[in-house]
Amino acid sequence: MFFLCYNVVGDNMEVKIINLDHFGRGIGRVDNKVVFIPNTLIGEVVNIDIVHEKKNYLEGKVIKYLKQSDDRVQPICPYFVRCGGCDLSHMSYLMQCQFKEDKVKDIMHRTINSNINIKPIIPSDQSYNYRNKVTFHVKEKIGYYQVKSYEVILIDNCYIADDKINQLIPSLNTLQLDHIKQIIVKTNNNQIMVILYGEIDVEDTLIKLKNQVDTIIINSEIIYGNGQIIKTVGDLNFYLSKNSFFQINDYQIINLYNKVLDYCDFKGNEKVLDLYCGTGTIGIYLSRYCQTVLGIEVNEDAIKDANQNKKLNNINNISFMLGDIQYKIEEIDLKPDIVVVDPPRKGLELKVIESLVKIKPSKIIYVSCDPMTLARDLKILQEDYKINEITPIDMFPQTNHVECVVLMTKIKR
Repeated sequence: MFFLCYNVVGDNMEVKIINLDHFGRGIGRVDNKVVFIPNTLIGEVVNIDIVHEKKNYLEGKVIKYLKQSDDRVQPICPYFVRCGGCDLSHMSYLMQCQFKEDKVKDIMHRTINSNINIKPIIPSDQSYNYRNKVTFHVKEKIGYYQVKSYEVILIDNCYIADDKINQLIPSLNTLQLDHIKQIIVKTNNNQIMVILYGEIDVEDTLIKLKNQVDTIIINSEIIYGNGQIIKTVGDLNFYLSKNSFFQINDYQIINLYNKVLDYCDFKGNEKVLDLYCGTGTIGIYLSRYCQTVLGIEVNEDAIKDANQNKKLNNINNISFMLGDIQYKIEEIDLKPDIVVVDPPRKGLELKVIESLVKIKPSKIIYVSCDPMTLARDLKILQEDYKINEITPIDMFPQTNHVECVVLMTKIKR
């Protein structure tokens, strides 16, 4: 948590921004110490107060802009400065994309080497109102956590959320919120799922929400609807349950999957292993172009959805296995030509990397939402696999986060 600090370097100091860190914060120097300042851009000159001191760096906040960058835009969100959700809304969208592409290059070059082929970032067609899932916290009314805090900022509109979510906010605020801890809303083109956690008045919730949503889940119990919504990617449909992961930017999912497909470069007879397969979306998307696909996933709800999705799309050459990937991968009979991995933010377990090297697929396609853990894993894999190229994809406009798809091919010895 931030605390005011006036006795170390003083306050209301003039600082020039010389760079940006990987979170999009401006970097300056005060008395030979690095200072990180949110909501600033390279070349800007600002008056700041120091709000936090660490041993090796400082954190500041802007009091006044003395010189502003031409790339600065006025954020449309009134909660931008306080909310912890978005951190790049003061940049033009063109600059946001350039920042993320440069971020990936910097991380890869620092961690691995400077010769990695990093392609231009694929921008999002929609930079606002793209999120198909949000998590609201509750304090009298619903909102988001304040940046670096558990204080809740009450909101009446989220500019990166699907409009259907924003239209539901007034009704959510009429619920008996005293004992509700968290509300998750998921959407597709025309369906809404609401998941509530806490001590919930079921009758009150049904009265106020059931005419506006398609399914309601309280804690783990389905109280309205069938507990699922259907997402569409291209000409495929996918069931999505409360605990199942799905990419949050509907406008970029097809671009992400097509990049994976492009890197696979199928001839038609390939066997594919899809690790961290979730609800089976990538595997099913690829299955129409190869011989067979096996997906492995630890989330039981996701595997149930995956098997339903297989039937929903009339796909017969894909199967799914439930279990911890680092152990299940040792049990499979399939000798894959291509392995696709889409792990959570923490990246691949070392045991999984060791298994990948052991089974020797000709290609590994790595889908990652965290360039830092991606670089860590690639550094290990590069002993056996050439890193052919990396394509960043902007799945998360207005934030510092970036997705990457990596093509790796087996090094012939």
